[in-house]
Amino acid sequence: MNFINSIQILILFILPAAWSGSFYGNSFCSDDLFRKGIISLNQKDTTMAEKYFSESIRLNNNADSYYELAKILLNRNTYLSRNRAFEISYMAVLLQPDNIKFSYLYASIAKDFAKFSAIDQYKKIISLDSSQVEAWYQLGSIKEKDFTEYDKSVRNVDGFISPLQEYANEDFNEAEKYFLQALKFDSTNYKTSLKLSLMYDLAGKSKKGIPLLKRLIETNRDDKDVHLCLGLLFYKTDKFKDSFEEYKKALDLMNKEEIDDFTLNSVKFLLSPVLSDSSKQMNDYDYKEFIDIYWKSTDPLYLTEYNERLLEHYSRVAFANLHFSVPSLKIVGWKSNRGETILRYGEPLNRMRIRPSIGDKISMKTEVWNYNGFSLGFTDMTSSGNYLFAAPAGEKDKNIPQFPGDSQSFIEDLKKGYYTFYNPKYEGPKFDIVYDVYQFKNKDVRNHSDLYINYGLIPIDSLLNNGTYNLAHTSAFFLLNDYSNMVIENKEKYKNLSPRSVISTISNPILYTNILKLPVTSDSGNYSFEILRDFDKGVSTNRGKIKIRKFSNTRLDVSDILLASRIETERAETFTINRSNVNILSNPTNQFINKNPLYVYYEVYNLKKDETGLTDFEQEVEISEYEEEKVSDIEKAISAVKKFLGISKGEEISFSSNYQSKEVNPQIYYRLDLAKAKTGKYVLRITVKDKIANSKISVKTIIDWIN
Repeated sequence: MNFINSIQILILFILPAAWSGSFYGNSFCSDDLFRKGIISLNQKDTTMAEKYFSESIRLNNNADSYYELAKILLNRNTYLSRNRAFEISYMAVLLQPDNIKFSYLYASIAKDFAKFSAIDQYKKIISLDSSQVEAWYQLGSIKEKDFTEYDKSVRNVDGFISPLQEYANEDFNEAEKYFLQALKFDSTNYKTSLKLSLMYDLAGKSKKGIPLLKRLIETNRDDKDVHLCLGLLFYKTDKFKDSFEEYKKALDLMNKEEIDDFTLNSVKFLLSPVLSDSSKQMNDYDYKEFIDIYWKSTDPLYLTEYNERLLEHYSRVAFANLHFSVPSLKIVGWKSNRGETILRYGEPLNRMRIRPSIGDKISMKTEVWNYNGFSLGFTDMTSSGNYLFAAPAGEKDKNIPQFPGDSQSFIEDLKKGYYTFYNPKYEGPKFDIVYDVYQFKNKDVRNHSDLYINYGLIPIDSLLNNGTYNLAHTSAFFLLNDYSNMVIENKEKYKNLSPRSVISTISNPILYTNILKLPVTSDSGNYSFEILRDFDKGVSTNRGKIKIRKFSNTRLDVSDILLASRIETERAETFTINRSNVNILSNPTNQFINKNPLYVYYEVYNLKKDETGLTDFEQEVEISEYEEEKVSDIEKAISAVKKFLGISKGEEISFSSNYQSKEVNPQIYYRLDLAKAKTGKYVLRITVKDKIANSKISVKTIIDWIN
């Protein structure tokens, strides 16, 4: 039995060599002309191969020769050669309708010439073998192209606008069905996963594409476009940290030219309208330093591990490159007119595509993008997929845009004074806080100041859990110099806040207050005070300029005035300002109600002593009405307060108009009674006079009084 099987195998191997024909593809070919054509192809002599295949077709009507000749003609990539390839590949399919290879070639050519013929052919392939992933993918691609073409489209018929979204939605559903069938047989198919994910993005269903791309990456498909697309989808679904990580991975997979284009050239282009001529001559090294400063200065939240503004830029570039690139014209997405608009102003609030129509002139396909305050038109004048800023047609032009304005001129003027727009996006909601900043002299470290940021959190229903407000958060203070380099950075995490920290004002009946303290040296710059809530990732970011005071070590000086709702000398708590034995529950709103106490606290430094070891100084307190444009003592509303109580290191001191004490740096506080004052804002000015040194100094603050 084994001997007989061996003979049969030997015959099967010998027979083709002795036979005048050959096996090819799925068919048995007995055509010597076809065989010579294959030999010529292997020798890269396509001219002779074409002659042999043509002769084989003429004499034998050989399906394999039709197939090979169609491929030769297709590779010439001319209009006539593609037409002939289309006709010849169709003949191969007619002769062998069950040959899947022939059907694929014919369908691939038909996609450009006869879309419905291509659809029929791919469906026929699937009927022969339902596991043909490529056929499912191609069907999905055809319908995806239809969806992209007709999404947000309308037809303008004599001024009557007819929406076509219903048809676009049908195309989307059909494309999705085909793509998912392809993934059913090959769950990590690269082309299908990427194209379906991008279609999901355009349809506003970005979340659905994320698992497809993650599955690709899990199978070690390291591809920059996959990471770019995943970064974009993460960004659209507010997963910003994940998005930033994906963009970094994409950059790691790019060559130097691609990296420079993505991270350097795109920013040069973005900033070009506001750069001086000399700046435009900077070399790449200088530019990179300049761009680094730009990103630091525009980062809206230093608390996070990534730069939200840079992340937005990456997402804009990725979106433009993935959706607006025109490979046939070698156009990179962000360099197109639509790409530039995305780069500068982000995605539009809404867009509309007006279908082409033919009348006296040809109205070309036009997109209209609406932003807050302006609209832009883009026209595909050559039907190439490259949309240009719409501009008025000339009198003799046959093709005209369907947008009334001159977007080309408008954008050039717009970007001179409005070169970009960015509205920060965070993972959680944005919320406002009330806060104030106080500065005192550090008693332990020479030439250092104690900076206190006193802030209040407003409890909201969404933070309520089992009757308790979830106020866990991180607060941070950052100080940056003129080059946007970080000079001071202080972060503190708080699990919760005590009910004893609550104050009440008219504007905020319940306000949980807290303190962030940091010792600092004298400096000035831009600051950012930020809070990040744990529960919902809510964000509060507050920017401004600040000058850190340098308190004198020898001359008379005084701290900021602190307005407080409670002052105690026995109980130090984390949410109060603790100065030696004095613990102050400050009120960052500076708003006080008649029924609630109002305390004033400040510190005096470097009083001189006489020969008896006592200081001799005088203090004046003036309260006057506050004018919005001019803070000064105008029309005093309340007579000067001359008497108040002061405490210094546990020693009670009484003052009238002149005061003496053993303490050269006294801490002073008192309760201020404004019961007779009418509702309004007042300027509280305190002047300290050192009679021994013959010097004086004044500080002031504003009280918002509700009677």
